[in-house]
Amino acid sequence: MNRVKKGWENQAIGLMPWLLFLFLDNYLSYLTAFVVAVVVCIGGMFFFHLRRKDNMYAFMLMPSLLTFLLYSICLVFLPIQPVLQVNTPLIAEILLVIVLIFFHATQKGFLHHIRSSKMPASRRTYILTTLNEFYFVAQLFQNLYTLHLFMVIFYTILPENVQDVRWTRFLYRDSGIIIGLLVMVYEQIRLRLLQGRLRKEMWLPVLNDQGNVIGCIAYSVSRLLPKKYYHPVVRVVLLYKGMLYLVPRHPHAWVSASLLDYPFQRYVLFRQTIAATVRQALVKLKDCLPNVTPRLLVRYTFENEQVKQQVSLFVINLREEVQLELCKTENGKLWSVRQIEENLGAGIFSEYFEKEYAYLKNTILLAERLIPSQSTSIS
Repeated sequence: MNRVKKGWENQAIGLMPWLLFLFLDNYLSYLTAFVVAVVVCIGGMFFFHLRRKDNMYAFMLMPSLLTFLLYSICLVFLPIQPVLQVNTPLIAEILLVIVLIFFHATQKGFLHHIRSSKMPASRRTYILTTLNEFYFVAQLFQNLYTLHLFMVIFYTILPENVQDVRWTRFLYRDSGIIIGLLVMVYEQIRLRLLQGRLRKEMWLPVLNDQGNVIGCIAYSVSRLLPKKYYHPVVRVVLLYKGMLYLVPRHPHAWVSASLLDYPFQRYVLFRQTIAATVRQALVKLKDCLPNVTPRLLVRYTFENEQVKQQVSLFVINLREEVQLELCKTENGKLWSVRQIEENLGAGIFSEYFEKEYAYLKNTILLAERLIPSQSTSIS
């Protein structure tokens, strides 16, 4: 999860060499400014290349470098040196927009290539997170600089008596730098706010059809995309003398809100084992029933219109009434086999429970009827 959080880094800093070029062009010759900016850009790419092992990336350096490459082509092959000398900021801005349009066109294919790569799941998730931030920032720069160029065109066609020297300098030379700096500040503020939310976020592993972890996603995001992601959950049956203890689900539960279900269930979090999740689900029983040992019954896939989940179903078999009293919660009660079967399909049990009941009836509930009770044991 921490590596994913670090993926939300300010990708806008990759445009710094390009902004440096615009800034130096105000004080140095355009050729000198160009050479200095290119050296800084290549140095930045070399620095981040060395820091790849630390998961530091600045993908926005690539559009900057490609913009400089197009600018150098204009210098060498096109007879427009006088135009470059006067209008370098606008030429550089036009070239940057062209490069950003190219990157936008390749976004879907490149992200698909990363998703289907064979690199480790955690690294793939991190790179995808960073790339999504890069494409977001690139789109923002593209839109703002395109709007700025249209404003320059509109200003250019105005009558000369309306134009002002100060406004001309601001539009042609200063506004491009200001836009870039404002985007950097905006992105930094946005990321700080986002990271503050992420500290409180619950991260869920994403499974493939074979049940292997291939990435992770925030719980809040997964809820916005019904059934798109496959997540693991644990559920714990509470059994007492052949009866099941059931309680109403939370009124805001994603599935079967307020319907009757087991009292203990929990999502498996990213980088968390199923055993650790079961212990957390039963944390309230740790002090009062220290010797309780949940037993895995079955693992299956639960799927409806809202979710797709890998359910690990455990059972706790209590033999003493005092133990049951320690587990009781408000509005919970014991249900016998007869009571359950009389109400199946009546809309009072959760979808999970109705799917699991047939298995419970033919395993642990059947065993309870056949095996004499042992008053002192907890299995």
